[in-house]
Amino acid sequence: MALTPTPTQPGPMTLTGRFPLVRLMARGWWMFMLRGVLAILFGLLAFMVPGLGLAVILGCLAAWMALDGAGTLYQAVKGPPERHGAWFWVDGILSLVAAAALLLAPVASAIGLVFLVAAWSVVTGVVRLVMAFRLGSVLMGLFGAISVFIGAWMIAAPGAGLLALIWLVAIQAVATGAVLLGLGWRLRRVAHDPHGPAMGRG
Repeated sequence: MALTPTPTQPGPMTLTGRFPLVRLMARGWWMFMLRGVLAILFGLLAFMVPGLGLAVILGCLAAWMALDGAGTLYQAVKGPPERHGAWFWVDGILSLVAAAALLLAPVASAIGLVFLVAAWSVVTGVVRLVMAFRLGSVLMGLFGAISVFIGAWMIAAPGAGLLALIWLVAIQAVATGAVLLGLGWRLRRVAHDPHGPAMGRG
């Protein structure tokens, strides 16, 4: 006589194991909310005090370049001898020099950053215009023209372009902070109701 499995009702253990990753994240819900608050505060400060926002941006960029350069030099020293090993030294030294330049000459570095973004905007705009011409897309052509215009404007007025760049970073920081606050609030509900349907509620 064949035995047919009978349906069983999901018990507490089954519910507990449905969303292990979400419940693991829910233990640190307060960290998401704290990060959200800090991001929003930074965005608002960057709006009100653009110089402070610029200092934070350049400081983070310099720290990243320094860490990247130190890591590359460590690979050059500890790594196995290779035919192209000298390029590791060049890469690491250039990264450290760029980090020092950001810290020692922040104004010139900031203007250089504006020119870099402006050049990127012009190049991508030209590429989009070429694509628009080949595809016959008016919308793509509009995007390309806007990119070229913004890049040319930043080159012509680097001071205003720098201010606009800081504002873009501030807008992104505020938007990211709002998303983190919403995520933290949902994770808080999960942490206080561990047997509920996790992130699908509310």
